[in-house]
Amino acid sequence: MCGDERPFIPTHPRKQQMNQTSKTYMDEALTWCAFVLGPIAIMADHSKEHGGHVSSTRRLRAAQGFCYLKVHQSQTHWQQEVHAYEQWRDAFGDHAPRLLAARDTAPYALVVTELPGQIAENMTLQPTQERALWHAAGAALVALHELQNGDYFGPCRRDGSPADGEGERDASQYVAGRLQTQLDQAISSNYLNDEELATLRAAHTLTPAFAGERPTACHRDYCAANWLVNEEGSWSGVIDFEFAHWDVRVTDFSRDPNWNWMHRPDLLAAFFAGYGRSPTATEEKQLLVTRAEYALGAIIWGTEHAFYGFAQEGHDALAYLKPLLNP
Repeated sequence: MCGDERPFIPTHPRKQQMNQTSKTYMDEALTWCAFVLGPIAIMADHSKEHGGHVSSTRRLRAAQGFCYLKVHQSQTHWQQEVHAYEQWRDAFGDHAPRLLAARDTAPYALVVTELPGQIAENMTLQPTQERALWHAAGAALVALHELQNGDYFGPCRRDGSPADGEGERDASQYVAGRLQTQLDQAISSNYLNDEELATLRAAHTLTPAFAGERPTACHRDYCAANWLVNEEGSWSGVIDFEFAHWDVRVTDFSRDPNWNWMHRPDLLAAFFAGYGRSPTATEEKQLLVTRAEYALGAIIWGTEHAFYGFAQEGHDALAYLKPLLNP
């Protein structure tokens, strides 16, 4: 897992298969990291791209132990991730990384501790282990959602102020506006057929179901790709807070790239058993909206970034939701 261990020398960075900007950012961030942590050794490259921004990650060994350096090219994602680590991660106790340092000038970087365990998505687990994993993940999410409510919906800066300077206060308008923005984009690019468009418009008519919802601290990528398991296959923590911000609660029940809400009802049942309750009738309506929104996002992102399999999964999800939204 660790790879070949190499000491970091700022004037001679390792060659990376990245664009020049990312190379430069990583070199500067490693120099900063060595300054704030002391001698470090690069253990592995854990970088991955996301649509609309790029973040680069290195696993390091330092005097403090193993840790991860993450460099954002998007200041917005850096702001909300640092805010989440500083203000929200304690909801998970020892089951989330701790922030060791943050660099608030370009290149925007942060260093977090390493949690023991493996990425759950990469592990082959027995069905009973999977259900136990989802039960534990649901139980762990409760404390995050029960933090004090926010004053607005959307991303925030490190200091907690709205990223756009104002923030939306009305939940229904927030969800409706977010869905409409993506819908307009998909229509203009001709990504949808007539049936899919009708399904999404039906989802849009349900946005009044969010009336009265308060801004909730949400991880917004709470799924097996960001859950860790120990050697016994049990849930051991959650990582990657770069998408975390104030949102409607059901968002954390909807954003699953493996679409388990369609294929594995047993896992959803285990999750909500751990969470302590099933969705209310109102939340069931909300879930139809947020799942349709996630499917639409998969279509747009997958098509525009040549992840056509993911885009097709979004189309399949809208087909699944069609009879539920158009009974």
